[in-house]
Amino acid sequence: MALAGGTAGAAGQGAWQSLCELVRRRPAASSDGDGDAHAVPGQGELEELRATPEDAGRARALARALTERAQRDAEFGRELDAWRDRHGGDSVTMGIYGGTQGTVVQARHIGTLNLGSPGRPGAEG
Repeated sequence: MALAGGTAGAAGQGAWQSLCELVRRRPAASSDGDGDAHAVPGQGELEELRATPEDAGRARALARALTERAQRDAEFGRELDAWRDRHGGDSVTMGIYGGTQGTVVQARHIGTLNLGSPGRPGAEG
């Protein structure tokens, strides 16, 4: 959602801009030039998210619209997959909810990891 609000930094703004360009392309089967934002599947949801980028419901609505469009339009689906590959389709999101958790570690692609205290010589464990 920071992407839509322009707060994601230069890389995020570039990703948002390229997503806007991808979504605004008329489907190959569409030749009507009536200018209706909803005539291009996903464009209405894109504009609604741009207006209120903090709205998670609108972000989900855009994701649903793009998924449905990709299912109906194979070319768009390939382009959307390519966009996702270029702009973080392999990202990780972590949320911690409720109460006190103490120490939290988030890691990825690591080798050996020991989170315990080193054992004392002669200590049983």
